[in-house]
Amino acid sequence: MTEWELGLVGPAQSDDLYHFTGRNGESPSSVPEEIRQMTGQQRLERILHEERIRAFAPFGATKACVCFSESPPDHLGHLIQTGRFSPWGIVTSRATLLKRRGGAVAYVPDAVYAEFRKAGLEHWAVRTGNGSAWMHEREWRLPSSEEGRRIGALRAILVGDASWRPSPVVTEWRNGLTGERSPGPDGDPFTEPVEELPRLWRESEVWVWNAADEQLVKSPPGALY
Repeated sequence: MTEWELGLVGPAQSDDLYHFTGRNGESPSSVPEEIRQMTGQQRLERILHEERIRAFAPFGATKACVCFSESPPDHLGHLIQTGRFSPWGIVTSRATLLKRRGGAVAYVPDAVYAEFRKAGLEHWAVRTGNGSAWMHEREWRLPSSEEGRRIGALRAILVGDASWRPSPVVTEWRNGLTGERSPGPDGDPFTEPVEELPRLWRESEVWVWNAADEQLVKSPPGALY
């Protein structure tokens, strides 16, 4: 068994890790104002367009991380219904994060958190107690020394509206008369952009949160085109 396999899994565990782009409440000071002002849909669209997820230092930490929540289906509903998260984001797996040297955080009292900080590992812990009640989030983190992590593939994309689509992106340029491929907008008045929905949207499952039934409706890649 490799180190990133789940092994024995109980009903309270899940291999699904959600990075919510729609999170209600304050954001760490490391998050730029431009991103703070975006809606969950706008942040998700940027991720799909750039094929990159940005990393920022969480509360109480200095090292940038990408943060996720481990959620079985019932717990996902709980996170959304509490009002702190909205159903917009991307879904990956525990196996993927473990392969990339990510992992689950420790929820510890202040005295133990101070030991993590002393060792320079505070980004691997969340303190508990007054003013810090986040154990229900079941957080995982992927530390990053870069501005962001490139995304090759996703388990799924989470949306809160079945009719929502990201805006198209330019995938190539062609001559409108001949149909021949062009290297780009070269000044030829007949050169036109060819647009498609972002690659990750076309190649990933799309999970729609149905608020009325409090259930996920899962569609295979390409179904919501």
